[in-house]
Order: sequence, then structure tokens, then C-alpha cells
Amino acid sequence: MKLYLNETSPFSRVVTAVALMSEKASVELVWVDPWSSPDALKQVNPFCIIPALELDDGTVLTESMVICQYLLATYRNVFLAPMDLTNKQEMALLGSAKTLMDVAFKTVALKRFTEGKNELTTRGIEGLKEALLRSKTDIRKNPAYKEKTLATLYFHIALAYIQLRHEALFEQHAAGEIEAFLEKSPFSDVLETISLETLAEKPSFEGLRNSI
Repeated sequence: MKLYLNETSPFSRVVTAVALMSEKASVELVWVDPWSSPDALKQVNPFCIIPALELDDGTVLTESMVICQYLLATYRNVFLAPMDLTNKQEMALLGSAKTLMDVAFKTVALKRFTEGKNELTTRGIEGLKEALLRSKTDIRKNPAYKEKTLATLYFHIALAYIQLRHEALFEQHAAGEIEAFLEKSPFSDVLETISLETLAEKPSFEGLRNSI
């Protein structure tokens, strides 16, 4: 399989984490710059959006959630607990974590194409602030935050991306419960293996796996 990704995308990072935790998954990492619309990426995804996973038979999977679900259903994974689609607390966390990641990314992407304040960016930033504040309460009340699930993984990586790209916002609104969650996250070890510093070197999949 070939996974098209870049070094800072939170969506690429969550898929890479799941792939590394998937036993016997053989993956070639193809590092691309999606903003430059490279031909290699365009051939597998006409929208030039990452991540994209090209299977051995040529089938291409897009969207991080789809790719993660495929990997979890296809390969044995001793790190991640199976998703319980009937668990409303787990589903609530998954939905909020994925949206947190989406909005955090889009507010950064919009700045590449607009100057000054933009209504969509402003709304996104306000939403991120409110989401972080609510997350503090949810972490205390919702036991799903302590489980080794895909939902918790998405939440951890979304927070890490906000910490990177919205540093001032994170410092202002993430003190306390959120910082404690990141310190005690069940995925701290695997995500340390795919830290942004490590991914900046564009390592091979086998090199990352041998580091776990």
C-alpha cells in the first residue's frame, strides 16, 4: 500500500498512527506537498487532498476516517479498542474530535488565500475557543476520554495541531484538564514516535515502526 501524506497534516498523522498500530500492514509513505498539486497525488486523488491510501490492487481510499476504519477492519490492532458505534459517549467524542481537527485545519488553510480578517476564520476561531472550554468539562465527565479508541486518538492529534498552529489560543484556553489529558493520553508513546520533528525528516514506514 502507498500512503500519500505530508509532515504537518493532522489527518495524515492520525492515519499514520493507525497504520503503525496495525499488525502486518505494509505501507510505503509517499511524501507530497498537496498545495502544489503534484501529478503523483493528482493521479490517485483528483482533489489533491491528503491523506490518500492506494491499495495493492489500485483501489484508492480517501478521507482519514475512511482509511482508519479500513485499516482497523483489515488488520489486527492490539493498541486500539474496537469502536462501539452504540456507545453514545464514544460517538460524541469522535464527532467533536473530528470537527475540532477539521475547523482547526480550515482556519489555517483560509489564511493562505485571504488577507486580514475573514468571517469564516473568525467564526472558526470562536468555535475552537468554545470547543476547548467545553472539552475541559467533558474530560471530567466522559469516561471515553480515557479509553484507547480511535475517538481519543483523533482528539489527541487535534489538540496537538491546535497547539502547533493556534499557539496563543491553546495557551489561553487549554490549561488544566486539556494539558493533563495530553500528558496522560494513552497514545503519548506512539505519537512521540511520529512527532512533527520526526515527520519533518520524511522517514520510511519501517523506520517509524522500528522506533515503537
